[in-house]
Amino acid sequence: MKKFKRFIVPVFVVAAILVAGGALFYKIQKQNDNPEQFIQDKAAFLRLIQNSSEIHRLWNQGEESREWSLIKTECLKHLGASQKFDESLLRCNPILLQCHALFSKNLNYKLVNFEEYDNAPYRYMTKSNSAYSGLREAGVSVILEDNVTKKRLDIFLADQCQEVYLEQRAYAYGEQPVAKDGEDYRFDNFNRNIYLDLHLVTNAEVNDWIKFGNPDFTRGLTEKKGDELFLPATQLTYPQIENYCSFKGKQVMMAHFFDAATFLPMDLKDIIPKKNLRSPYYWTKKASEYKSDCSLIYSKDCINKKAYTLNSTDPTWAGIHDAMGGVFEVFRNPIDPESNLKASSFYFDSKSSWHKLGFRAGWDGEGFDLRNFDFRGLNPFTSIEKFEVGFRCMREVLQ
Repeated sequence: MKKFKRFIVPVFVVAAILVAGGALFYKIQKQNDNPEQFIQDKAAFLRLIQNSSEIHRLWNQGEESREWSLIKTECLKHLGASQKFDESLLRCNPILLQCHALFSKNLNYKLVNFEEYDNAPYRYMTKSNSAYSGLREAGVSVILEDNVTKKRLDIFLADQCQEVYLEQRAYAYGEQPVAKDGEDYRFDNFNRNIYLDLHLVTNAEVNDWIKFGNPDFTRGLTEKKGDELFLPATQLTYPQIENYCSFKGKQVMMAHFFDAATFLPMDLKDIIPKKNLRSPYYWTKKASEYKSDCSLIYSKDCINKKAYTLNSTDPTWAGIHDAMGGVFEVFRNPIDPESNLKASSFYFDSKSSWHKLGFRAGWDGEGFDLRNFDFRGLNPFTSIEKFEVGFRCMREVLQ
């Protein structure tokens, strides 16, 4: 299977720095006739610009940054997180910025708190909560304050690290038809720029929605802490899930695009194959090559072998994690609305027929009891009182 290498969608770092810096420099020139004061303010301006560049680097590098290795122990203690998690989740994550500001030594700036948001040192900005007409993508706004002069610089960090571009080609929806003349639903995304979330939405991300989103949509939700921060958010009803993705400027992952990102193409070079043959397993082209492997499917058998974490399984050919196993995952399915749930999960053992791509159960989106799900008679043998339903978002950039 092709190894997936994560890439970062370019951000307009240079433009943001030049515009903000130019405005600050102009303000300094206009307000200061005192040469000594001008020199001091110019030095502050240069420091803020340098710090802005370093923060952009830290934002994108995440767990691979040199800063994380230095503050990791103190940061995790501060968060109350003691269990291992996929540290790649720290990319484009304001948690890392907070810890960097709190625990890095000899910083010559600080992050200014937003009093209207419980003194959070950042603000999550989207089109839904910002009056700024030029905002194109969702992201984090922070204000740097120079320690010496108290001069400030606003910077914006685009939240695009945790998504992948879906290659333009012909795809197929649902399981491979059994009969030779069976209906085979095919589609393509030519001339469409589709971006898919790499991982299920986390509790930490929902915390930002609770803090910065419309309280009418988040009523009844509470912020998670500690080890729960890096686990999937699994207690949102479907209307809340839709509203969350909308807050991020996205929509709920659609079932056929999930299929596109998980069914392994028979020939990556052939973008318009005559047939879209597909295996029920994302790591192989052969339906006979099933493996009871916790790194491929985190099934019920895996619970006693290793702790469940987000991104617990290998990525698909397109790069998304947790395509099988783990928690349930809900989709928006315009083709077959009642088949909207990835049932492959840790509620079923490795021999379950639910562990197949394109084979879906149903969820009414209202609750988490057994009665809220339709398992087509293949119900899990479990005494679980409440099931966990995760989700991810996607977006399309119009050309």
